[in-house]
Amino acid sequence: MLSQFRSLTAAGLLTAAALLTSPAALGQDQAPAAAEAALIEAMEAARQKLIDATPYGGNAPAELLAAFADACEAYLSQFPRGDRAAQARSTVLSCLARLESPQRIIETVDRWFAGDAITPAEFDRALKMRFAAVERLRGPESALSEVDAAIRAAQEKHVRLLLAKSAVTGLSADQRLAVIDEAIRASSQVAGLRAESLASKALILIEQGGEARTAEARRLLEEAQGLDARAFAVTRAQMQLRNRAEALAGAGDIAPGKVAPVFALNNIRTNEVVKLDGLRGKVVLLDFWATWCGPCLSLMDSFLADLHRDYADKGLVIMGVGTNWRGETAAKQLEWTQARDQPIIRGSQRTRGECGWIKVHDPANEVAQTYGVQGIPFCVLIDKEGKIVYAGSGHALKADILKYVQEQCGQARN
Repeated sequence: MLSQFRSLTAAGLLTAAALLTSPAALGQDQAPAAAEAALIEAMEAARQKLIDATPYGGNAPAELLAAFADACEAYLSQFPRGDRAAQARSTVLSCLARLESPQRIIETVDRWFAGDAITPAEFDRALKMRFAAVERLRGPESALSEVDAAIRAAQEKHVRLLLAKSAVTGLSADQRLAVIDEAIRASSQVAGLRAESLASKALILIEQGGEARTAEARRLLEEAQGLDARAFAVTRAQMQLRNRAEALAGAGDIAPGKVAPVFALNNIRTNEVVKLDGLRGKVVLLDFWATWCGPCLSLMDSFLADLHRDYADKGLVIMGVGTNWRGETAAKQLEWTQARDQPIIRGSQRTRGECGWIKVHDPANEVAQTYGVQGIPFCVLIDKEGKIVYAGSGHALKADILKYVQEQCGQARN
């Protein structure tokens, strides 16, 4: 099944879809034949319905996402090769990811791998999404088992599989680093693969935080840039290093040591007023978010839910500040919050998914503007005296926030 090992590129859902019917995709010399043109028209119609249904970038209706994926699959069944086909596959994956259809992702990717039309630009994304779907459906042990089996079958061509394995969340940071070290050793003769491997290791070191690890991440990133400055992991690592540096330094009045600007906003659950200065004596973590923001939801699931579970009774208060960007409303945020408060069930295990911390609504974005929020998720950690400890990208600050909370609130319960 896994006979090709390729480089990474990923298009956004509607960007990819727009390319399906662009002049460049059609070719300069001739228009598609009638049968192909009809399938292209069907894809464009499905795309337009999706755009019309989400004028503010909100959550796309499931039935329209499924219809868009089906239209692309219909095209691929007859025309599996070419630039338009590659964009159609990218669009299918984006639709399925938003539909949260892990079983269909697995079946779709396996079908593509069984053929011979998938391109180098598509392979990595499809591979990682497949194993992420296995993990979500059957747990990290199953995902790791399948990756390991594929690695053994692939023999020397397994660097991409190792990088996919390192992304399985069931592994600890040290285990992920060990897997990536194996990928680095195996990729010594291929510049692009080695750059991806070095930068992937740098990303994990940045997540762990600390001066020594950050310095090592910079060294690895410099080597990776010299090999392939445009590699996806290199770009991500550069962004994370920049975000972390900005977060630790702060800017203006929103900088470590400054008193956090006070505010009062309504709790979207109870409609009661929540005042920041009423939380003195607690460690407070502000999380600026929105329901349409994928990285915001990822931060909640992968970090904030665990932090709240372990430290809410030890002196930590997490407050989600819902922005009003893209027409977001308190009612919409409440509906989302009530749904997410239910635990995610995987097999017999209760895992993450509980988002029961305080959530307030910032209707005019005044608080977001006061705190200099230009992108989300944006986190501000405030000490017991009301002074800022960190302010910046939530994902870049995870390790630093956790370390500070552990120091101030004690170790998490088992």
